[in-house]
Amino acid sequence: MNEIIQNILNEDFLANAEPQQAIVWFVPVIIAVAAAVAGVIIYINRTPSKPVVGTSICVLGQKESGKTTFLNWLRFDKFTDSYAQTSNTEYEGFKYETESTIYKIASGKDIGGDNSYKSLYETLISKNEICIFVFDVAKFLKDSAYRQETWDRADLIYHFRSDRTKRHTIGTHLNNTDSKDVNEIANKVVRLSENKRFKDMFAFNFTVVDFAKRDSFKDCVKRIFG
Repeated sequence: MNEIIQNILNEDFLANAEPQQAIVWFVPVIIAVAAAVAGVIIYINRTPSKPVVGTSICVLGQKESGKTTFLNWLRFDKFTDSYAQTSNTEYEGFKYETESTIYKIASGKDIGGDNSYKSLYETLISKNEICIFVFDVAKFLKDSAYRQETWDRADLIYHFRSDRTKRHTIGTHLNNTDSKDVNEIANKVVRLSENKRFKDMFAFNFTVVDFAKRDSFKDCVKRIFG
């Protein structure tokens, strides 16, 4: 296709071509170039997002995904340059206030990778307007079993909360990936999930974040709450 574009942009080619011939060549190439550029845009830009709609929130995700760090920031406005570790599998509910809205964060607990989480997820999602799903993006890319577990949970969340304005997905531990580039890592997740029924969980309102960096975290919060 590059050769065709060069020929069309070459003045000698255009000058020597019959008018109808030039038009026939030029129109399909414009369409092809536009399609190619559109495809690039899908993958080089950050996934689109809008502030969540609602006031009650449940935060769900696997163990050691960064939920505690996220919740501590919202609850105490407390930042740490290392991921928070907790031996307590339960966390309390609290309120998070922005300039325009007061959000109620539901209490919850960490649970393992077996099917025991399903009933808890259904209960929490049904009782809250907004669902925030947190997973370790580094493990997702490196560990196929963890990836499948993430997909299983994402599928369940999507089943109960298909409205994209009432959920947000966070991929944490960017600092443990090979790239460290937000867009590149987000695009990898989008590509791996693009054939899934719940692909919108990663194609819209999806943020890759390094919670060990204040600016990255603040950007994440802004994308969620506006």
